[in-house]
Order: sequence, then structure tokens, then C-alpha cells
Amino acid sequence: MTCRLKSSANRSTQQISLGLLVFIFALLIVNSVFAHEQPSIADEEEIIIQLKWKHQFQFAGFYAALKQGYFADEGLNVRLKERNPSINIVDQVIRQEAHYGVADSVVILQAANHQPVVLVAAIMQYSANAIMTLEQSEIRSPQDLISRRISFYDNDSDGIDILALLATQGIRGANLIRKPWDERVDALINNDVDAIVVYVTNDPHVFRERGYDVNLIYPRDYGVSLYGDILFTHQQEAEQHPERVAAIRRAVIRGWHYALDHKEEIVDHIIEHYNTLGKSKAALMIEAHGMEALISRYTAELGQFDQGRIDYIVDLLDRLNLLESNGIGGKHLVFSSNTKGVLLTESEKAFLASLDRIKVGVEAVGYPPFEMLNDNGQYQGIAADYLARLEELLGIRFEFVQEETWLDVLENLRSKEIDLIAAAAQTPERLQYATFSSPYVRSQMVIVTRNDVDYVASIRQLQGQSIGVVADYAPDELLSRYFPELSLKHYPSTVDGLRALSVGEVDAFVDNLSVVSYLIHREGLANLKVSGQTPYVFDLSIGVRKDWPLLQTAIDKALASMSSEEHSAIYHRWIRFEVVEHVPWKNILPFIIAAVFVAMVLVYFLLQLRSKNQLLAQVSVTDKLTGTYNRHHLDHILMELFKEAKQKRQSLAIVLFDLDRFKYINDEYGHQKGDEILQQFSNIVKDNVRSTDVFGRWGGEEFLLVCPFTNTEQAIQVAEKVRLLLSEQVLIEKEKVTVSAGVASANMMPNVDALITSADKKLYLAKEKGRNRVE
Repeated sequence: MTCRLKSSANRSTQQISLGLLVFIFALLIVNSVFAHEQPSIADEEEIIIQLKWKHQFQFAGFYAALKQGYFADEGLNVRLKERNPSINIVDQVIRQEAHYGVADSVVILQAANHQPVVLVAAIMQYSANAIMTLEQSEIRSPQDLISRRISFYDNDSDGIDILALLATQGIRGANLIRKPWDERVDALINNDVDAIVVYVTNDPHVFRERGYDVNLIYPRDYGVSLYGDILFTHQQEAEQHPERVAAIRRAVIRGWHYALDHKEEIVDHIIEHYNTLGKSKAALMIEAHGMEALISRYTAELGQFDQGRIDYIVDLLDRLNLLESNGIGGKHLVFSSNTKGVLLTESEKAFLASLDRIKVGVEAVGYPPFEMLNDNGQYQGIAADYLARLEELLGIRFEFVQEETWLDVLENLRSKEIDLIAAAAQTPERLQYATFSSPYVRSQMVIVTRNDVDYVASIRQLQGQSIGVVADYAPDELLSRYFPELSLKHYPSTVDGLRALSVGEVDAFVDNLSVVSYLIHREGLANLKVSGQTPYVFDLSIGVRKDWPLLQTAIDKALASMSSEEHSAIYHRWIRFEVVEHVPWKNILPFIIAAVFVAMVLVYFLLQLRSKNQLLAQVSVTDKLTGTYNRHHLDHILMELFKEAKQKRQSLAIVLFDLDRFKYINDEYGHQKGDEILQQFSNIVKDNVRSTDVFGRWGGEEFLLVCPFTNTEQAIQVAEKVRLLLSEQVLIEKEKVTVSAGVASANMMPNVDALITSADKKLYLAKEKGRNRVE
């Protein structure tokens, strides 16, 4: 357990002469002037981040980090610098004209070539580069570009993935015409060139606004899947100031989460403060939605690098002789702090040391399973486990203050009579008097009804009905704000609202999926079911009184230092979907005849309860579109099967499927057709695998099949069967839909991450070799 931080200042008991004091003071001044070390994280040095281009939504996370004070929370004084297109960004950081920079995957090659740069965070999981042609040209694939004129960037580094695409397709020596963006637009419209390189979040919109239909050729549809924007720094910065690098990374990632959750607010902020390009609000909003797709934060953790993918990128570009990599590969290129524990600033340490007990407000009825008081008045639940861990990591102590209602808790936080709330959603109202940590758990906001109600497709479907909410909870604030036409009825707690729904006082009840599933099971409310979802999720965070920002930033750092296994263990300790497996007939049979009726009622109740629990479990583990398992459940099942296979020395294999050219299908035939293809592919797999296999949607157009008791050869056979069956289906007229797959075995793999990485690398290899194949 981390000891509470105390001041280390010692008072001298000796008398020091005035002359000696003057001498020491002079030495300190000289040392501060001529020291060669860079300032520490707590210093007020201005930190320059060199952006990849001019100001636009592409850098919204950085603007949000400044606007919301995330950089300031970390003790950082940051300035964002627009790009001068004539200057190489990586060179600017190497020459230390900027502390940090934003570039695409070319920086990976620079790092592999022994350039002193370190990768800090992957902002975009996918590159935004594509080749665009006019629809009327009928140029739809890379092979159609042979002998064509392609208007390209001013330098190779901005379009490294386009060069890789042309090389993999054998289109070396293409007629690349270097032009600025404005000239490229006119050149394509006037048929001076046949194709142009574009940034897909912005440029196609310009053409469509002018009335031109366009066709897009994406490198990743042809096996060239590179990262987009990457935050990087100088090697010296990473070695001498790992705390500062970690702080920059945290602030930027927090900023991006905020920007994507508040797109319109940040767009307005860009227009007011950063709009040097003079973009319209509509154009910035289109760019915002395009950026979200490329960042892909729901299929990969924001900022995350995959080592296998970095190795693949380095190897690919090296084989294509686009840049010399000296055979170093992609190892050791990503920033990793060697400092253990939570990296706090001196200000944060001093503030935590000044605290005695931190008062936590707790509602008497609780919010199970997140927080509740047991019969002995002890604080329990998911939030309680997190607070206990924070005590260990930060050396602080919490004192729990019971309040009658949630409104009392919020009012006391506003008045600073308490210091913290442990399980709360961030809302506009609460932001007026509290700051919030990054979310530590996410759960869907759902609509609960009685059994006789059909599926509720939209919250607006409840207009004219009575809807129960807990007074002053997030659903109350959000529905009141954004759906004022709805009729809300307020209850003091979730369990009161569910009971009222059960007896018909209201037509529906809206709350957190995890909470309602827990309480329906606990209270035996067998006539209730989850009938639909709302547009909102509960990002439950720790709220801290607004005048204590240093506590909030310290908590954020502590949460970030916890491993994914720690987070998962806490969640699954409290969230379980238990299903009644059988009726206790042996206890019922001895009953006398007069009790038979009671027994029959009990049996009926248990069966109803079982069906409701099954429905709740299905909602929590199922991908809504395909009906297969979702990523969260696949992670959990794979972890369990992997452990079992290792313990019992059993074989286990996985297959990672990825539908080929799926982006093209969505663009060409619409997302509705794309959704149909995802559903049809899912059905093909489900109909042709064993009942012991586990299949689900990994994210986007990727699917994962987990095969227990299966070796590599057997898994390849299954994957080939699925591939052939799909290729024989006519899902789109005049188009063949195909799939690529990567197969990996758990044998010799140290952990699940290594197993997934291995399958992922094989999948990339299948794409690289032309798609529609199993590796």
C-alpha cells in the first residue's frame, strides 16, 4: 500500500551565516541558468505540438484538451502550431523546433530508420488517404489506374499508404503529378488528371457539394492498412521526461473522447477560435463524423498501438523499397514509461498530502450494483471496489457520508459539504459544480416495460405514455432536456420505479442496463423485460468538487494505471447474469395436496424469471445488428477458454474474419445493404460451425470464431469452408462478396493478446496476398 505523502522539508537547527546564505543562493541561480536538463512536468515551459495540417476537426481532440483544461490539469502549458506545408513535420520534431508532432505512418518508418522519434498515441486507427475519381470515369480499382495521371501530394511522406498501394498492385512509375489541393480539384474537374489523392474526411464533400459523383479507392481494401494520425515526440523527451509524455498522452486522449462526445460544441469552438480555413459548420460536422469512423474508438482503445500491426507496416514498406528500414523491424518504437506506479505532479502530491479524509456522498437506497450499503451499513459495489483501489494507489482515505436522497448528495457536493461522488454520469448540469474522471464503466441506458409490450425501437415511440425515471438521475436530466414532449414520472430510487412499473403505475421505466438487470433479478420482478435502448449510455465516472481539480487529475491517472484485468475483475465481481437452471422438484413433491397450487405458482414464477434473465443476459452480450456475440462477451469467453486450454493442455484455435472491400460496398450500395451482408455472413458462419464454437462480431466488418478442442489445421478447414460458402452466394448482383481470414492456435502463445495479434497478422497477410483467402 502506498504511504500517504508527507512534506519532506527539514528545518535546519544550525545557524547559517549571512555570507554562506548569499553564496548558496548565488550557486542556485547559476545552476538554474546553466543546467542542461529540460524542465520537469511541473515547470511552466511552453510545450509546442506541431499539427499535421491547418486547423480543422482533424485536431479536435487537441482543441478540446485546451478548452476543457485537460492540459492545464496535468500542469502543462501547450501551444498548437499549424503546419507549414513546405516543412517536414518529423524533421521539425527531430530538430526540436517542436516538442511533439502529429504525422501519419511515415513516422513509424522514421523511427525504424534509427531517427530519434518515439510513437506516443495512435489517434486514427486507419489512414484518411484515398484515391478519388469522378464516377463517370469508371476508374474503380487500382488496376484501372495503370498509365493514368494521378495528382499527388507535394511530397511522398504525406501519401505513403497511396505509394504502398500502387506498389503492391504493380503500378510502379505511375504518372504522379505534384499539385496543391486547390489545383488538384480543378485538374480533376477539367480532366487534366484521371485521379487525385484525397483526405476522405474532407475532400469528397467538396466535390459532392459541387454536384459531382465520385468513386473512392481505399488502400486498406487492398491490404494496405496503415495508421492515420499519430502523436509522436523526440526520443530525448521520452527518455528524460516520461512523466510529461504520459501526461500529454492522457490529456490528448481525454480531449478526443470529449470532442467525439460533443461534436457540435467543438465545431462551434473551431469556428470561433481556429477556423483559418474558413470552413462551414456543415463541412466541419461531416469531417467530425468521418474522423470518428477512422478513430474507431469502440473497436480499439483510443491511442492504442498494436505491435503486430507496426511490425507488419514496417515489413510491408521495407519489402516495397519505399523507404530503407535497415531491417530493424517495428520493435521498441512505442513510448512506454519505465516508471512504476501513478505518475503525479508535485502539485498533485502536495494536494493529496494536505487532505485528511475525503468525504464521499452515498444515497441511502444506493445504486446497486454500483454502490449500496449492506445491512451493517458498509459501503459495497463496483464503485466501492474502485475507491478501495484508489486508496492503495494514491495513499488517500475516504469517509462515507450517508444522505437521504440523491438530490441531497448532489446539493451537498455543490455546497462542498462532501467532496466526491463515486458513481455518476457526467451531465451539463453537474459540470457546473464538479469535474469528472474518465469513465471507469459503460452501460447502456435502456427502456424497461412489462412483458406484454413489443420491442420499443425509439424513445419517441413512448410519446403519450407515462415514463418512470429516478428524480435527478441522468435519465431525468437527459430526457427532460432533449425530449421535453415526454411525460416523466419521478421516483426516489430505481427499485421504486421498477416496482411501480411492475404494478402498472407507469408504462415504461428508463435507467442503466446493469442496474435494472441486477434489481429485476434481486426483487423477483418476473413480469418486466428490457424492450429497447435509448441513444445514451451511462459513462459512470467519479465526480469531484470543482475547486479540487488536482484530486480529479490524480484519480484519472490512478484509473489509467490499472490494468484491463483489474477493471474486468471488478466489473464481473458484481455483474452476473445468473439463470435458474432447474425447478427444485425434490422440495416440492413432499408437499401435501393443499400446497400443490402454491407449488405450481412457484414453478411458473421461476420459469418466468428464467426467461427474463435470459433476455437480460442476451441484451448484454449480443451484437444488435447480427445477433451474434459482441466484442465484450467474446473477450470474456476467449479469456476463459484460453485459461482452460492452458490448464488442461487442450488445443484451441481462433479465426479472425474480415469482409473484403466492405467500405466500397457501403459507399457503392449503401449502409443498409452493408448491414444485410453482415447479417447474411453471420448466418453462414452460425449454420456451419459446431455448437461448442463461439462466434461473434469483433468490430465493424471483422468477426471472431473461437474453436475449442481444435488445432490449426482443423481451424483452417472451417475457415476455408466459410470462405467458399460466402464466395458462392449471390449477395449483390454482379458483385462477389468475399472474406479473408487469419488463423492462430493457442499452442505456445503466452496470453490472449498474443493469440489475437497472431491471428491479426495472418489476416493482414491474407489481405496483402489479394484477399479471399485463409492464412
